[in-house]
Amino acid sequence: MSKVLQKILIPALCTVPILASAQTGKVQLSNESNLSINGKSNVNEFRCRYDHELQRDLLQYSYRYSDGSIRLEGLTLSLEVDEFDCGRKGINRDFRNTLLYEKYPFIHITLNELVLGEESDVVPTEALVTITIAGVKRVYTVPLNDFSSSEELILVGGNKILNMSDFGLTPPSPLMGLIKVSDELDIVFDLVITQN
Repeated sequence: MSKVLQKILIPALCTVPILASAQTGKVQLSNESNLSINGKSNVNEFRCRYDHELQRDLLQYSYRYSDGSIRLEGLTLSLEVDEFDCGRKGINRDFRNTLLYEKYPFIHITLNELVLGEESDVVPTEALVTITIAGVKRVYTVPLNDFSSSEELILVGGNKILNMSDFGLTPPSPLMGLIKVSDELDIVFDLVITQN
């Protein structure tokens, strides 16, 4: 797949009928979308923003409604680790080295399922995703804190706290251990998605 920001993507399901048989669609992330990975240490907090064109290509997917959720296939997204900007060269270096970017240059996210608030809803309240960092896969439920849609656009926002140790990674401790970085990372996203 081309170099693409690929984060948790909510497809264009709000304006189409939900059917039991598999359906297909196409979506694209607008450059108005934002994504960051935030963390903290015993000294300060840091924010690593994805500093690259988010996505050029259309993403094609298929989906099927099943028991109050929408199951998806074909939505695997990728973030280039070295395209995150944490604001300082030293923090950028530590962030990239911690995520073993030379061996694993991408963070991959696969959207597996959208969970609806109620069976009659077409507005998802959370997403089930597989996140792969440094070659290790973990499945998470991600709450969707903000969601709205029109015929042209879907706006979705949320965040998910995860631990570096979930992926077998050790938080950096710069300056000979004087700075202790927390194991927790908070992935924060505000996505603008165009429907095609």
